[in-house]
Amino acid sequence: MFGNLIISISTHSRSFPVMVVGRIFYGLGSGTITVVQETILGSWFKGKGLALTIAIQITTSRIASFLSMGTAIPISDRFGFYGAAFWANFVVCAISFAINIVYMLAMRRIRRSTPESMVTRLRSKHRFNPRLVLFFFGIYWMFIVESFTLGGGWNSFLHINSELVKLRFDVSDGVAAWSASVSQIMPIFLVPFLGWFFDRYGMRTDMLVMSTTLFTISIVLLGFTMVTPIIGLVIFSVSLALGPLAEITAISLILPSSSLGTGLGIYKSAMNVGSTIVDIVVGVLQDRGSRLLEDSEHSYDYVMAFFVVWGVLSTIVATTIFFVDRHKWSSLLRSNIHDRNEAYHAVKEKINRPLLYVSSPNWREYVQTWSYMPLVILSALLVTSLVLFANKLA
Repeated sequence: MFGNLIISISTHSRSFPVMVVGRIFYGLGSGTITVVQETILGSWFKGKGLALTIAIQITTSRIASFLSMGTAIPISDRFGFYGAAFWANFVVCAISFAINIVYMLAMRRIRRSTPESMVTRLRSKHRFNPRLVLFFFGIYWMFIVESFTLGGGWNSFLHINSELVKLRFDVSDGVAAWSASVSQIMPIFLVPFLGWFFDRYGMRTDMLVMSTTLFTISIVLLGFTMVTPIIGLVIFSVSLALGPLAEITAISLILPSSSLGTGLGIYKSAMNVGSTIVDIVVGVLQDRGSRLLEDSEHSYDYVMAFFVVWGVLSTIVATTIFFVDRHKWSSLLRSNIHDRNEAYHAVKEKINRPLLYVSSPNWREYVQTWSYMPLVILSALLVTSLVLFANKLA
């Protein structure tokens, strides 16, 4: 909320540095609240019902994004000032803040009425040990790679899709904005159904492969054909519905409850790092495109070619996850409601083994050499994204 307030104020002063400060605060808040929401849901609905509850959370978020993209220009036109849309966003954030206060008070009341023995048991169950990160499974780090690639691709494309439609298909700002908002509409209708589908039929890894494939197809249609952009945006929207739900619920199944918050936090961090790097790459590639007004439909050629390569890379990672789950994890992520308990019991010891390792005095003996590599790579990418961002501001 504070970040949105600063951004709204910057529209009056027309100060780019003030806007950047606001975006930094906004990013800190939005990333944190998403992780907290998913961690709470993952703790309450471990296993049965998890996909459906996270689906409702994602659907609510997509509805807000859809309405935001579709109403930004009409609100600006209505008040004759582009900053009006930012102030509308601030009002929504203020309402959300008030709802969070109500939730905190309700939870505090529930805490007072809960027996102390139960509270102690819950705390011990969810107590996190930082050493657990060194024992995260290889398949988890594959999801992190997928978050970096596919998640970064999704977010970056959502930043440019309105301008892409306007320039490639020669439409007005209003038509471009509403067309671009279509990329957010399918999750609104599909995700609740997918939540039920994942809970009952599984097939998370199958849907992840399909998500990456649809992402690539949508980019090809939007970037290299003159087929109406609605088709490509709807296909992209289906990809956006399938992927996040499959990834988040899969991570919730393979990690112990005590490390779920950290696992989802790293997942979100990788997505944000990917978005930052891809955004900058996209900006550089766009600068290399045609700058002639009469040739504006080709200004995104290099960008869309990059997204195609990015989509193929994401598909390779998703396919690898599919086979690892099948051969190393007893198809836990693919199992349906009838087979899930059997699949979970087959790997239950593997999932809980890190909890025994970290409590051992000789825990370092159980750490494998490769365990440090994902953390080093992620840290290097984080530093890279910060350096690239700082250079673009300079």
